[in-house]
Amino acid sequence: MLPLLVATANAAFLGGVAFVPAGIGALAFADADGFSDTLASEQDGWLRPPLTAHAGWVTGRNAMLAHVAVVEVVSESASDAVHTFNVGGVRLGADWRGYVWPRTPGKVNLWGTGGLFGIVPNSAEADSGWTEDEQTEADRDSASRRGRIGGLGLQAGLGAEYPFADASGQPGVSLGARWVVRGFGGLDLEETSTQFSMLVVSEAALLLEFTR
Repeated sequence: MLPLLVATANAAFLGGVAFVPAGIGALAFADADGFSDTLASEQDGWLRPPLTAHAGWVTGRNAMLAHVAVVEVVSESASDAVHTFNVGGVRLGADWRGYVWPRTPGKVNLWGTGGLFGIVPNSAEADSGWTEDEQTEADRDSASRRGRIGGLGLQAGLGAEYPFADASGQPGVSLGARWVVRGFGGLDLEETSTQFSMLVVSEAALLLEFTR
């Protein structure tokens, strides 16, 4: 990855979207009650919706792409006391892509990819009418939610593209497909126990990208 970051003389912008149909797997996951009850974890679907975007730079036969996703749920109510609650996460990732051949319009190209990502969690709950013990218990619950959301992941796979030429004869819009195996692990620290969870899935996506 370091040579890609240094060799920027001929770099061009590369951006696009990936489409992954939900399919029957999402229904089976819901039926098995596999969600985290936070709406913001890797497996809940808000951070990884069917359509995701990515952008970065391509130079020679290498590309570096980044992607960002955000989920934030905030609620506030007031009566005799003011109650606030929030839960969410920010998913940050970077992927390297190595093409088998130089990108040429009108010719199918193959590429390998590898990358890493992480989710930065947040969750807090407070009530002006709570006692100190009640607030302490709510803080424990918030820490547990953050543990179910946060984590680190890796992915690797293969892809193919068919670039169409732009007005200058260079790769412009390209259609492609990608297949990756993705692993994500999180650590939930409790007072009396520590729970580690890992999710490993394979995923195929259709790609629409453009180079400028």
